[in-house]
Amino acid sequence: MAYDYLVDRERGFLWVRYSGVVGVAERRAAAEHILGEVTGPEARRVLLDYRQATSLSTDEASSSSLADYLATKVGHSDTRVAWLVNYDHQLDPVVEAKSRDRGIPNARFHDFDEAVAWLQEAGRVTEPGLAAEAAGARVEPQGTPLAMEMALGASHPDRHAHGTFEVKVAPQSPDNPPAEGAKLARLSLDKRYSGPLEAIGQGEMLADGGAGRKDGAYVAMERVTGTLHGRAGSFALVHRALMRDGTPEGWSVVVVPGSGTGELDGLEGSLRITIEHGTHFYDLEYTLPG
Repeated sequence: MAYDYLVDRERGFLWVRYSGVVGVAERRAAAEHILGEVTGPEARRVLLDYRQATSLSTDEASSSSLADYLATKVGHSDTRVAWLVNYDHQLDPVVEAKSRDRGIPNARFHDFDEAVAWLQEAGRVTEPGLAAEAAGARVEPQGTPLAMEMALGASHPDRHAHGTFEVKVAPQSPDNPPAEGAKLARLSLDKRYSGPLEAIGQGEMLADGGAGRKDGAYVAMERVTGTLHGRAGSFALVHRALMRDGTPEGWSVVVVPGSGTGELDGLEGSLRITIEHGTHFYDLEYTLPG
C-alpha cells in the first residue's frame, strides 16, 4: 500500500490518498503517522480517497480497533469523514459503521467536489489562534505559507516523487494497411513534468473506443528524459488502462525494466496519475541503485 496526504488550509480539510492493496493494519499505521503530524483543525475534516486502491481487506477486530483509534484522535463535534471511491466495493463498511457508532459522521461519495462540499457543510473548523486572527489580533504564521501543504507518506521520501504535469495529445494517421484495417486510434504524447521529476515525456498511444462510447481501452509507450530528484537520465513507461462507463479501471503505468539510462540506470517502479479540477498529478514510487 502507498499513501500520501495533503493539508488543504484554504478549504480546511485533510486529504488522504491510498493506492494498491489497502489493509486495516496498514491504514492504522498510516493514520498514526499522519495524525502524529497534522494537529490543526483540518484533522477534523478528513477526505479518505480510495479511488486508486485495487482492493480493501477487512476483519472485525482490526476494524474495531481502527475505529476506536480514530474516535480517540479526531472524535469531536465538528468532525466529519468523507469516503471517496469509484466503486462501493473499495469501501470498508466495517470501519465506516463502527466509526459512525463512535460518533464520527461519515458518508460515501463518488464525486470529489460533492465530498468536499459535504465536509464544509457545517462551516469551517476553527481554533483559538484562527479566531484571534479573524478578530484582528496578530498571529504568528505556522508552517508553510502556501494554502496547500503536502507531505508524503512513503517510508523513504527520496524514493517517492509527487508533482504535476502537462500533456498534449494529438491524433496521428495510420501509416500502413494493417494499421488502417485495425481502426485503432493512434495519438502522440508530449508531456512536461514538474516537481521532483523535471522532465519531458514523449511517446505514442493506441486506443480502442470513442464515438460516444464510455467503454474502451488504451496502451501507450513513453520515453521520459530529464532529472529525478536531481539525477539525470531517461527511462521508459508502459501504460495500460480499461474504461468502463467512463471510469478508468486497472490503470497501470510501470517503468520498463532495464530502460533507465545515465544516472537513472537500474530504475524500477510505478507511476500513479490523478486528475483534479483539470490538473494532472503524478506519484512515482521507485527504487534506484546507489
